[in-house]
Amino acid sequence: MRKKYKLTSTQLRIYNYIVANKKEVMESTLRQLAHTLQVSPASIVRTLTALGYKHYYDLQSAIASEMKRNKVVDDITYQAQYYFSQDVLPDYDQKIDCFKKIAKKTAEFIFFGIGTSGDLCDYGARQFVNNGRSAFAIDDPFYPVNLSRDSYRNKTVIVLSVSGEGQPTIDQVKSFSKLGARIVSITNEEDNTIAHLSDLNFAYHLEYKIIGQTINLTTQVPVVYLLERLSRAL
Repeated sequence: MRKKYKLTSTQLRIYNYIVANKKEVMESTLRQLAHTLQVSPASIVRTLTALGYKHYYDLQSAIASEMKRNKVVDDITYQAQYYFSQDVLPDYDQKIDCFKKIAKKTAEFIFFGIGTSGDLCDYGARQFVNNGRSAFAIDDPFYPVNLSRDSYRNKTVIVLSVSGEGQPTIDQVKSFSKLGARIVSITNEEDNTIAHLSDLNFAYHLEYKIIGQTINLTTQVPVVYLLERLSRAL
């Protein structure tokens, strides 16, 4: 898939479906895809135009080439290759500059995440400490943020969340923000609650890998990459 320009919520839903269901898109006509998504064919055409495709079959051709190119590659390698081939990487440069401005006004960094994201918070905090900044990680969804007697105005909370919609994480982000902390988030997409609550968001746009209702196997390679880029920007 090509670079995502600014998409509407409907276009973003179409884009996410295409990314997560390439084989089905390859086997569907434009009208069949529109029926599946319960949108008009025109909505899909507008989405493809925003993504840089002239016709629906141009998209199918691009997907076919991508699938052939990565046919023998294992899933994790494929996702990593796809991530680093996206045009979104140069777009991080401007956001890194914004992060540097935030970092200059930050006395201490707090990493917050739950589950696998919580494990990566420990890694991120250590990277920041290695680069000379005060940082620590919290992976407790019930950490009593509101009981703190200190202001968080000189602190920045770096939130890790694949979906950006976990309610315990959302509640904690709201508490940190209410107490004056700046919020920097790393999520899979930029159109989610946590991203909207953030002062700065980094999104990596990869296909979700979910087992059942709770097991999230979406690769975290982009998160590690972003944590290291942020740490080296200090």
